[in-house]
Amino acid sequence: MSDEVSVFSKIKEIVLDVNPQDVLNDARDCGLEVFSAKDLVEQPHNYVFIEKLATKYASLTASYCAASGATSGFGGVATTIALGGVDIANMAAQLYRLNQKIAILNGFDIENAIHKEKAQLIYLKALGFDAAAQAAIRTQMTKAAAENLAKRGPSANVAIRLIMEVAKLLGIKLTKNQAAKFVPVLGGVLGGGLNYMFAKNAAEKMISEYKSDYFDRWQVRAH
Repeated sequence: MSDEVSVFSKIKEIVLDVNPQDVLNDARDCGLEVFSAKDLVEQPHNYVFIEKLATKYASLTASYCAASGATSGFGGVATTIALGGVDIANMAAQLYRLNQKIAILNGFDIENAIHKEKAQLIYLKALGFDAAAQAAIRTQMTKAAAENLAKRGPSANVAIRLIMEVAKLLGIKLTKNQAAKFVPVLGGVLGGGLNYMFAKNAAEKMISEYKSDYFDRWQVRAH
């Protein structure tokens, strides 16, 4: 099985399409009286609850990424070579799913083309991609969307292509850190820790970006 097929298979295992109703249910469990995305937009006075839930989602995602990193590094060279690409793809996919959840929490309609594009930009920025890398990924995404439209394939294929493109560049970006995983046993500890910190930092950037956007939109509506 080729590396790309392995990566594709791993991404497909993760449910990328978040159900907004699940997020709304979680928000109500946290004390928010919300029944639609519109209700979430009207909660600036209760934003502490939105932020608390986003942080909870972020912590869970970082844990998933840490577990994947520990697995790929625990056996040293053999497992790192076999699972390294899949590990990075898993992290990219988990963070994509997290980004969707936080977007919904902040009142985004993930089916709206404008909202979807803005959410993707926040996702790429949070992962540390500069303007040039973002442009390269978006070029590939435009091509993938056109191909998908021609083939009339499921929309999930576009999301999978985005994550695969992100994983490729993220693999290059994290190459130096991945070297720590070549040490058996210790590599598992270091790999898990590195993944955890990367995911945690990316999640914090997402939360910050969405919070800033949320209150910018609220101020515009208030005036």
